[in-house]
Amino acid sequence: MLLLATVLSFTACGSDNDEPDDVKLSKSSYTLYHEGTAMIQGSNLSNLSWSPDNEFVATVKNNVITANYVGKTVVKSSTKNLSFTVEVKPKYILYKEPDLDWTATKTSIKKKYGTPYKETSSGFMYETSNSKVPYMVLLFEGEKISSYTMVCQISSAEELVDFLLERYAPVQVDETNLSAVFIHGYGKINNPRIDYMVGMQYNSTVKGITVSYVKYNGSKSTSLDDMNFGSTFKDVEKMTSNISVLQ
Repeated sequence: MLLLATVLSFTACGSDNDEPDDVKLSKSSYTLYHEGTAMIQGSNLSNLSWSPDNEFVATVKNNVITANYVGKTVVKSSTKNLSFTVEVKPKYILYKEPDLDWTATKTSIKKKYGTPYKETSSGFMYETSNSKVPYMVLLFEGEKISSYTMVCQISSAEELVDFLLERYAPVQVDETNLSAVFIHGYGKINNPRIDYMVGMQYNSTVKGITVSYVKYNGSKSTSLDDMNFGSTFKDVEKMTSNISVLQ
């Protein structure tokens, strides 16, 4: 009986002592902008480590969330079965990005966007209602889409760079020639999964900037030429050769 009383007394004391160590989150979601930070809110979180599903959206260190690129991710604790969501929202909405359907065909594109402003054997060009980004060029390999390109005013260059930097990870930048390559990645930063890439380059034909989206081809190189951006930009220049010069 004395032993039983001792065990019960110890258990009761242990339960009381566990209460202050109760680990809780007081906030289940966070909304940030690119490069913004926030402290995870809750109690007794100092010994926890956290793992985001998509580190391209956000990372966590010492209970501080750092926003990386536009998107959403779930962050889970290593223990205690806790989780919260992080959404990184854009500040810059220069243009509505194209629907990147890599299964699209000439027929399905016409059904979606209508009759092109200009049509050649290699692609379509559409006018937009956006004065800063007045044209969209779609190129094809045979009948299937190979790239989506937005043609931007040179006066929007600074806003364009901010627009891309908050959405994609830069892997190659040449400020002198107004060119850059970005990746759209997800998963872990040290072992990323890449689905498409974005190339930006000055277009001398229209004196504007072309931003091309191409499907990732698995190349270890991320140069403009190895990701087919070189040939894409040349084809875009041909498509835009007769349009008015962008101011």
